[in-house]
Amino acid sequence: MGKSTIEVQVEKIFKHTRQGSYATRDRYKDSCLMFVRFCMKNFKMQNIRNLHDKHLAAFIEYRLRESTNPKTIKGDLAALRYMHDQIQKPRYELSDNKQLQEKYRISIGQTSQVNGDRSWAKAEYEGMLQIAKKLGNSKVADCLVLARTMGLRVTEAAAVSRAQAEYALRTGVYQVKGEAKNGKHREVLLSPEGRRIFERRLPLTDRGARLFIQPGEKTHQVVNRMEKFVQHHREKVLTVEGITQRTDRRYGSDRTLTFHGLRYNYVQERMRQEIDKGYSRDAAASIVSQEVGHNRIDVIKIYEG
Repeated sequence: MGKSTIEVQVEKIFKHTRQGSYATRDRYKDSCLMFVRFCMKNFKMQNIRNLHDKHLAAFIEYRLRESTNPKTIKGDLAALRYMHDQIQKPRYELSDNKQLQEKYRISIGQTSQVNGDRSWAKAEYEGMLQIAKKLGNSKVADCLVLARTMGLRVTEAAAVSRAQAEYALRTGVYQVKGEAKNGKHREVLLSPEGRRIFERRLPLTDRGARLFIQPGEKTHQVVNRMEKFVQHHREKVLTVEGITQRTDRRYGSDRTLTFHGLRYNYVQERMRQEIDKGYSRDAAASIVSQEVGHNRIDVIKIYEG
């Protein structure tokens, strides 16, 4: 049985959009396809331009009956709004989560935040760099450095283009573009370590190419290999200091080393730097939250552990 008209419309939208990372777009497309199949079954919807608040509300209620986690539901809604932004001349505007819940008297529930520190101890970071260099994996080593010194996510680090690197070297500012989570562009100061990496890799990178991704490679494949590298070698670099700082004091469990943990290091260091300049904690958090692409100071509390 072939795809329905509305499924084809969704596929076309995600085929042509370039906002967000590959992983984000794939995840969003899965959520949107599940949603339109629900709407096709329950509302006989055939045109994605007719997307309305009532469809979101019914979908939320369906997901709640299925005992779906609130965080997952909110992720689905983010995907639908992402898709809605790509639709040419949609018939209706969509309400935000708060408005939806008030309008249709439904409650998605609270999303539990990830508590605890996930940052790396200095010796763990240096140990992982040494392993990567010893094994000849300079791509992993360089992306670890970009994550640690510029707060880049692993996908953002892996997807650096020659044009982005050239601009950063000219201006001292690195522009995170379509590879950013949810397609949120932002600017980050180029770190001295990042400058050395870009200067070293630019002569080896053709125009229009990316520093860490070869022609024919997919971004998510390169990212997956980098994440697997850290997973495979992290037991070799663990320290008592690192385990202690990552231990959740409520449950006694410690968090494993991941690329994402290096963003915690970046945030914590940048917060200290801004507070040392005389900024209040909230003012510092406002600055740093923009650098890491969240634009909400309450998120900084999570990164501070």
